[in-house]
Amino acid sequence: MDLSRLDSDALYRHFSIPRGGLGATEAQQRLEQNGPNLLETATTIHPWRIFIDQFKSFIIYILLVAVVVSLLIGEYVDTLIILVILLGNAIIGFVQELGAQRSLEALQRISTQQATVLRGGQKRRIAASEVVPGDLLLIEAGEKVAADARLVSAVQLKVEESLLTGESLPVEKSTKLSPEGAPLGEQRHLVFSATTVATGNGTGIVIATGMATELGKIAALLRQTSSEPTPLQRRLDRFGRQLGVGIIAICIIVFLLCFARAYAAGDLSLEAVIAFAFVAISLAVAAVPTALPAVVTIALSIGVKRLLAKKALVRNLASVETLGSCDVICSDKTGTITAGAMTVRHLWSAFGETVFSGSGYTPQGEMQGEAPPYLLFCLLACNNASLYEEEGLWRISGDPTEAALLVAAAKAGVTDRFERRFERPFDSRRKRMSVAGTLDGEPLLFCKGAPDQIFLRCSNILTPQGEVPLDERWRDAITAQNSAYAAGAERVLALALRRLTPEASEPEEVGLTFLGLVAMSDPPRPEVAAALRTAKEAGIQVLMITGDYGATASAIAREVGIEGESLSGAELETMESADLRQRLLQGVTIFSRVAPEHKLRIVEALQHLGHTVAMTGDGVNDAPALKQANIGVAVGSGTEVAKEAADFVLLDDSFAHIVAAVEEGRGIYDNIQKSIMLLLSGNLGEVLIIFLAVLFGLNLPLTAILLLWINMVTDGAPAIAYSVDPYGHTIMRRLPKPRNEGILPVVKLRLLLFLGIVGTALALLLFAATGGATGEGEALLRARTLVFNFVVLYEVVLIFVIRSGYGVPFLANRWVWGAALLSLLLQGLLMYTPLAPLFGIVSLPLGDLSLLAGATLLFAAIAELYQRLFGR
Repeated sequence: MDLSRLDSDALYRHFSIPRGGLGATEAQQRLEQNGPNLLETATTIHPWRIFIDQFKSFIIYILLVAVVVSLLIGEYVDTLIILVILLGNAIIGFVQELGAQRSLEALQRISTQQATVLRGGQKRRIAASEVVPGDLLLIEAGEKVAADARLVSAVQLKVEESLLTGESLPVEKSTKLSPEGAPLGEQRHLVFSATTVATGNGTGIVIATGMATELGKIAALLRQTSSEPTPLQRRLDRFGRQLGVGIIAICIIVFLLCFARAYAAGDLSLEAVIAFAFVAISLAVAAVPTALPAVVTIALSIGVKRLLAKKALVRNLASVETLGSCDVICSDKTGTITAGAMTVRHLWSAFGETVFSGSGYTPQGEMQGEAPPYLLFCLLACNNASLYEEEGLWRISGDPTEAALLVAAAKAGVTDRFERRFERPFDSRRKRMSVAGTLDGEPLLFCKGAPDQIFLRCSNILTPQGEVPLDERWRDAITAQNSAYAAGAERVLALALRRLTPEASEPEEVGLTFLGLVAMSDPPRPEVAAALRTAKEAGIQVLMITGDYGATASAIAREVGIEGESLSGAELETMESADLRQRLLQGVTIFSRVAPEHKLRIVEALQHLGHTVAMTGDGVNDAPALKQANIGVAVGSGTEVAKEAADFVLLDDSFAHIVAAVEEGRGIYDNIQKSIMLLLSGNLGEVLIIFLAVLFGLNLPLTAILLLWINMVTDGAPAIAYSVDPYGHTIMRRLPKPRNEGILPVVKLRLLLFLGIVGTALALLLFAATGGATGEGEALLRARTLVFNFVVLYEVVLIFVIRSGYGVPFLANRWVWGAALLSLLLQGLLMYTPLAPLFGIVSLPLGDLSLLAGATLLFAAIAELYQRLFGR
């Protein structure tokens, strides 16, 4: 049966739908029967493939070739040791990447689309994956359609279907059945999953979900997906390759020098050439930061989890890097700087002023004072919002302003007895709304809207003595009260009624009787003032951009601590781009009565001035500005279009979470920098030790197997432990990272080079002082063992020296300490077990251990002194 060809009555019968929508039990049964409303994707993790990928490296290929050569010449012990080390590295990388991929997949599952359905007679906001066939789907402008549905009502409904049809213009929809056989783009009575509602609203009966939708049919042909590396990963990869080329060049020089020395001494043999090749290849493996890709992935995935804990959902991993450079935040006022829950504070009428207690959408509080009953009934009657309790929390569906009116009526104890027959909806041109019907049998028209618009249509006012003419005295009193509320950053609506004759069907909004004023406010979030102070200390400028009136915007700005001049949308409209940039330089920080298209101009002007901009938005028209901004931030209550265009989604809309996300971004970047510093400074020392020894004709302080052991013990685990390092206490007291700065700033590059040179110098001095430079036999083994242990110890010291430059507490992060202790434990096991002879080292007596401790402490002191003088 082709459900798309059935009319609404037939579909109601087919799906057994009550007029108030499916019940919760029936919806759950259908969800279990049909499965979730999701597209199947080819994102299944294959662990064996991840394991094999650990060996897909140019350096590993070279090492595997060396293993084959060593087998051919009978070096079985060396071959076995290298294979064990290679396998150990592969297992570590496998575990790290598998965990990271599973974490990222879990986070992607959290980012679910929402849908509004009618269930049990009430509007419900649910995850789109929970929509089932037979649901009554409510759609409105700015949202994505959650499933294929047959329309049963459509009001000025247009849907953008380019995703399916390629047609760029929105398609007008209606409930009238389209001709049979019409192409997809002409199915006017249907809406399709993942298309976007451009204008209007409607209701549809869901006829297909998941892979049964039109989009699902396309997805079935496109099951393979691929993810592009982030700009940070690409930059790191390029950095690693450049570094690798340089190191391999040094390794080739080392091999050629060894070869030339042996040739000149007449000691050239196949075994010697193989040994030289082993040293060079092992040096390359030890020098190249092979753990770097895993470190970046894990650091980003852990950062994403931390951001999620701070109510910021990352949609674009690349934006995490950009956060470190953010120096301007353009924030909405309503719901981001303020609580986003309008609360009626006052009613004013000829009966006097009424004050309400309580806040938010919880209908608890008291009404103090007297208000005319008609005014209270108007709060309920002229209203399309709904209020309901779910899991102990009060939630709303519809306009927040109307929801505030419902809460006020509930506090006043008023119940809805109005039977509506006609509605003239609110629009931005008329700035008012009216409904007609009967209240306890009395035909009435209730009207609410902007005070100036209601005033024009009122001729009387309701007083305790009845209806009297609205003369100048009353008009002056109402105007004064309206101004007083507005000056206090309260939003004011006027309410009115008109008594009708029974036969009136579509009454006009004329000859109204003024009932009173409703004053409500959206108070600042309590945490915003502190977040703004933090942003200021971090060198981040905050601009407040709102569609509200200038007086309201300025009042809220003063309350939370945003200082600067204000500019209205009307003024901005007349400005050239150069003039706007000039006003921004002069200190404009408050933009009022701004249209969504103005946001794009503001972002472009800031970027032209060299700023890295974060922009918040919630509407369809905000999408261009969100895309243009360096960091687009959609609020969780915004439209799906805004969320799709954004890099981050704030799960509870608070401005404080934007600042927290910036802090997290800086911290993630710091941890990646620390990992790079650790990997490169240790590896640089190893390369220099071998290179200088070969250059000056000394014995090799480190053999191939020792280099590989150092690489395994001191690189991966500590660098990964940095991923969960706490952030330094000064992280939000420094200026944003410059946009053109490399992965490592100049001061860190100097530190890296200094640490490598000092470590190399001490290692070679230790080697020479103990007779290793030209000695043989036991003397060489002892000296080589000392250098081997010193390199391990100084790289362990580096773990803490590098952290100190970022202001991280010394004892923080048990994982870093665990990684350091693990390195020392493994080193001790190697030194004092039967494994030592296999690695060509000897056990050290207490005197040599004291010498090692002294050299290590000297390195630590020099490194820390340099860090304090030049490294911060």
